[in-house]
Amino acid sequence: MIDVVFLLLVFFVCASVGQKPDSLLPAELSAGQTEAQVDLPQQEPEEWTSPEVRIYLDRDVTGRLLIQLNERPVGSTAELDVRLTQLVGFDIDSKIIIGFDDAVAFQHFIDVYDRCQAIGFQSISLAVKAD
Repeated sequence: MIDVVFLLLVFFVCASVGQKPDSLLPAELSAGQTEAQVDLPQQEPEEWTSPEVRIYLDRDVTGRLLIQLNERPVGSTAELDVRLTQLVGFDIDSKIIIGFDDAVAFQHFIDVYDRCQAIGFQSISLAVKAD
């Protein structure tokens, strides 16, 4: 049995020596008969809408200014600047909406508004309460 396997191995090795590999042979392939002409509807890419960024100013019981950015507390105006700078790098067309409590001086609103403008945001709005 081993002799037969050895003879077959020798035969196939000797038979394959000197042949060109199939990948090197020139071959013309037809398009085939299985092609189908299907018209797929054009899909419109989803339109990107810039997110709204909400800033809310409030005072605590001690009179200290509290700042929230998208309902998350911000420690200081310097930290607000850092976060807004990151946002403007992501999407300059984001709409900034600034709201503030009645206890907050209007000057704080103006300060935050000026910071947003200096950073580069184009759309800055004041949130008002509906009566």
